Amino acid sequence: MMHLQLRHELDLEAYVEPSVIALSDGSVHARNRAASQLLNPGNPTSSLVEMCTSRVEALRSYLLACSGSRQPLIERVSFDGPDGATGYRCVGNVLVPRRNSRPATLLLRLFPVLDPRFSAAAERMRRLTAERQRHLALQQYDELRSDRFRLVEQYCFVAEALRVVEARTHKLQDELNHIRADERERIAQDLHDHAGQEMALVLMELRALRESAKGLAKKRLDEIVEHVAGVGRKIHHAVVSGRPRLIEELGFSRAIETMAVSFAADGKLGLSFRKKGAEPARLPIAVEGALYRVAREALTNILKHAHGARKLDLTLEFTGESIALTIADDGAGFQPATIHPDNVPSDGVGLRGMRQRMDDIGGTLEIGPRAGKGTAVTAVAPLACEPRRSPG
Repeated sequence: MMHLQLRHELDLEAYVEPSVIALSDGSVHARNRAASQLLNPGNPTSSLVEMCTSRVEALRSYLLACSGSRQPLIERVSFDGPDGATGYRCVGNVLVPRRNSRPATLLLRLFPVLDPRFSAAAERMRRLTAERQRHLALQQYDELRSDRFRLVEQYCFVAEALRVVEARTHKLQDELNHIRADERERIAQDLHDHAGQEMALVLMELRALRESAKGLAKKRLDEIVEHVAGVGRKIHHAVVSGRPRLIEELGFSRAIETMAVSFAADGKLGLSFRKKGAEPARLPIAVEGALYRVAREALTNILKHAHGARKLDLTLEFTGESIALTIADDGAGFQPATIHPDNVPSDGVGLRGMRQRMDDIGGTLEIGPRAGKGTAVTAVAPLACEPRRSPG
């Protein structure tokens, strides 16, 4: 702002309204003719503070504020005059800024409160101020809205990243569970096929030696036979613990039926369970474990993916050489594009695990559309067949 450089009292005569040059402490240095006639004409050099009839502290604060402002400031004041106290709207500008200990020099123009010129100017100023505030409010609103959109985008990005991480974590957990189950089954099978049989042979030889021994030697052989028999029982327990607990408690077919009943209840499905043929008194542990876990995975997939399914059909067919497990639903079924030529869906660690389990025991797995509507999973396991090993 360019400060007005009024140096002489005659310069004030350019203003029609009462105008005063004063310091920020209120002392009057000069006034124009209009001010001399209206403001205490008997004492032309008096202080503004002395002429103020009310709100003296507000006047002092206003003068100090004007001395430090680059923009004109407006304040309502009241001064004594020939006709008594008169109210004015005072517009103050800095002429000479405050330096060191010297107060600032101010130009004060006094407009009567009822002056229409001042009222119109004040109204314009109010409109300009309101428009400026509205513009600032709109600008702040746009900035806040942009910040909100940016935060929403960041939230969506983080949520999607968490969803991907959670999906990968579940997939890795499923793979780990399959690996653990496979490893337990492999260890149990190795113990049964190798260590168990070797222990049985050793026990037969020891019992034969015991029959021909006498005295202390026979007593010592009795102790060794008992110890070897205990080791054999521990191996048998380790082999049996590799089987699912439900099979151990209920038997194979009852365990499969019980599991199917539980899954059908969870999915609010009707269940039809049939068993064909005579179930052998004893099944290979590897076959029991593989078919049980294939059934569990197939039932899990039905609950997850068989949209619209209402009924679940499960069949166990026993022949003299194999066991066939068929699980079918009446849901939407697989899309043809997701089935490979070998009748295995193209994705899903669970389905790949089902195929691998059947390969490990020399069995087969087929997954395809059911006659009419839905999907059918058929797993066939031989009772006396060497497992197929992958090349290499």
